[in-house]
Amino acid sequence: MSAELAAVREVWAQRTRARTRGDVLYLVYLAVLTALIIGVPALLAAGEALARPDVLPMLLAEGAPRVASVLALALAAAAVLLGAIRGPALLSPFLTATLAASGIRRRVVLRRPFARSLAVLALASAVLAALLGATLLSAGGTDAAAATTFVVAAVGAGLLLGAAWLAGELLTAGPRRLLALALASAALLVAVLPGAGGPAGVYPVGPDGAVGPLAWALVLLGGGILAVLVGAALLDRLRGRVLAEQAARWESATIVATSGDLAAAVGTFRPPPTTGRALPAIGGGPLVLLYARRDAVTWLRSPERFVVAVLGALLAAAVLGGSILLEGPLRGGAVLLGAAALWGASGALVDGLRHGVHTLGAPGLFGQSAAVQVALHAVAPMLLLSALAALGGGVLWWTAGAGDRAALDALLLPLALAPVLVAGRMRDAAKGPMPLALSTPMPTPQGDLSVLPMLAWQADALLLAILAGAVLAGLALLGPAWIAGGSAVLTGMMTLWALGRLRALRS
Repeated sequence: MSAELAAVREVWAQRTRARTRGDVLYLVYLAVLTALIIGVPALLAAGEALARPDVLPMLLAEGAPRVASVLALALAAAAVLLGAIRGPALLSPFLTATLAASGIRRRVVLRRPFARSLAVLALASAVLAALLGATLLSAGGTDAAAATTFVVAAVGAGLLLGAAWLAGELLTAGPRRLLALALASAALLVAVLPGAGGPAGVYPVGPDGAVGPLAWALVLLGGGILAVLVGAALLDRLRGRVLAEQAARWESATIVATSGDLAAAVGTFRPPPTTGRALPAIGGGPLVLLYARRDAVTWLRSPERFVVAVLGALLAAAVLGGSILLEGPLRGGAVLLGAAALWGASGALVDGLRHGVHTLGAPGLFGQSAAVQVALHAVAPMLLLSALAALGGGVLWWTAGAGDRAALDALLLPLALAPVLVAGRMRDAAKGPMPLALSTPMPTPQGDLSVLPMLAWQADALLLAILAGAVLAGLALLGPAWIAGGSAVLTGMMTLWALGRLRALRS
């Protein structure tokens, strides 16, 4: 063994937080014990709480098994795209440079972080499946054998998601996009075609479960294990440049997030544009169309991010509009989830707003002030987000019937929220640095609570988006005119707030 390789192996053996085999066995013992003593009773109690008359019809609906398969395929497509930004097999920049570039095989170096990522996915899938099974079990809609089979199948689905995540890290841009497109297309086919394959084949409906649940569970679990073994063997094919870039990006985002600036952390984690550099962003015509053209070129230069934003906006609008057709806690949860998801999808469409704010203090090369640039950059995302919201909510409107009042509200609710969110993004872009007064220590018998106002300041845009969605959902009970009026008032308030922040930054 050469001296250089011996030094590398010494670093590997003495790395931070290295665990012995006994430590790993103890952690496994502790996890199993905690799951049996705390996890299982908590899941059973949560299942009993969710076994409500407004929840069970959705879980026992005829299309519920198909929804499970659609969600699994959609998550796999998203995992493939996520692998291009942050893969499952990733070390710190120092260990990446020291170990991944050494003579030690990369499968040896990267198998631990890969195993940790797989464990997180498999555990999350199993917990969700166990919660669903416990809910149906509490209501007598299934038996213990069918619920257990569904949990086993969920573990296999989680392993397959991990394999898709690794595929996104392994593949180059072209094959990665084709794989994500194939998985998304498969999700659409499953949504429109009849069948009971995949997770739908083990969905615990009825006392006897679905047709052939054990066979499908074994197929998913066996396929997941096989995919993981193949992925572990392919760890040697991970490119050093990709590992170094992802490790540096992840460490930078983690450091910035630790400092409290979550917006900057997200910006650090965002990958640079990869395509469309030859697209002309400057041209003739009216000023509004020129800025809309610049925004459109910006979207096309990050195609994965743009496609995810479009699909996310459509799904969020469908969830938000569907809240009108629900009752009880399900309606509140759908409003919260739909508004938060629509706000998250709008983030990929408003880079122009951020750019306009960043021009504060710079020479006015094009004759427009920062406020004018922000206003012009708001046109394209507002139109696009409104169109996506109308399309997502329009599906429910068309399904329920054009003459139905609830269906009309399902169309108007996401459409009314879209301009409010874009105006809120204008306000958030002009946020400025966090006031130092918020970091003042707040000693209490429970500890220092100064982190709470800092978190509230960081998450105020999301909280305001959820609050706006809740207000508009409440106004929907009064009629369509109230939804439109509430949207106009909230948009105006957000716009005035944004202008005030711009004036404060300029002064």
